[in-house]
Amino acid sequence: MGLATWLAAGCADPPTRFYSLLAAPAASAAGPAQIQALAGAPRWELMPVTIPAQVDQPQMVVRQGDGTLAVLEFDRWVAPLGDEIHAALAERIAAAMAGAPAGAGGARWRLEVAIERFDSAPGRYAHLEAGWTLAQVGGPSLRCHGVFDEAVGPGLVALAAAQRANVARLGETLAGALRAAVGGAAPACSPAGS
Repeated sequence: MGLATWLAAGCADPPTRFYSLLAAPAASAAGPAQIQALAGAPRWELMPVTIPAQVDQPQMVVRQGDGTLAVLEFDRWVAPLGDEIHAALAERIAAAMAGAPAGAGGARWRLEVAIERFDSAPGRYAHLEAGWTLAQVGGPSLRCHGVFDEAVGPGLVALAAAQRANVARLGETLAGALRAAVGGAAPACSPAGS
């Protein structure tokens, strides 16, 4: 009986580990002043984020040293990758837009993000490329492109942290463009396709 238990335990799959692109929760919850500031924020909407088919799965997909890709069965994003990126971007934009003036005429804004590359190489780098569009609903639009890179230490925790930093920087870029547009300024933008 003991041998059967030992053999069964030896054949068991390793535990599944989950990673997130969302920042760790703040130490304190939002106070009444922060909630009031959010109520007056510009009206904006982040559309669902599109991602490349190669990484559109629950498992982490990593680039190995020889250039091949590996799907890590027991290392997964906590939610579908497109949803994880969307939630992380929305969180970053909402925080940056808290207290921003509503802008002339209470215009509504729409952000569309297409992740073009989400390349992860453990112990080497995390690479994120995205095209995005900022449009005033019923008005003009601006198409931009961004490239974000982070060096990665050993291990998948470091890799997830590097991609989290890339997504955060993309969120800050989007928020900066939105704040500028709401304020009537020309947003800083690397043209799409550059």
